[in-house]
Amino acid sequence: MTAISGSTTTTTLVNQVFIKADPRKVWDAITDPKWNERYGYKCPSEFDLRPGGAFRTLASQAMRDHGGPEVIIDGEVVEADPPRRLVQTWRAYFSPEMAAEPATRLTYEIDEIAPGVSKLTVTHELEGAPNALFTVSGEHPDAGGGWAWILSDLKTFLETGESIER
Repeated sequence: MTAISGSTTTTTLVNQVFIKADPRKVWDAITDPKWNERYGYKCPSEFDLRPGGAFRTLASQAMRDHGGPEVIIDGEVVEADPPRRLVQTWRAYFSPEMAAEPATRLTYEIDEIAPGVSKLTVTHELEGAPNALFTVSGEHPDAGGGWAWILSDLKTFLETGESIER
């Protein structure tokens, strides 16, 4: 991907979703590969949940069948406070242009707003990473729906046990 939307001036994306699930279930769905491979783009993400620990997302079989690398995103855990807050770095390898960009910062905040109801706020700081911004914002026409898609599917998965089919 080399095209960048000329109208994009924001470098921080903030997405929120309200989920009928307690914070522990939301946390586990984000951090446990047995859960996180069942929604979004169906790619397992692995976390070493301690400061300095590794993070990586592996390509789905469909991505590998289309020539994608085995590891499509990686980074490092900066802060982990289960089940409330996870801060990590994030770098994607979807294209040579994205791989050349600096790592960005991704923060998950999970707040219980009522018994069994969580508010998930995902903040992605994308300074200096215009190709990543174009992709995760959902603007890139060939890259799915970005964070909006992933979080919508996470909500659906936790509330119904099933993923949204694309």
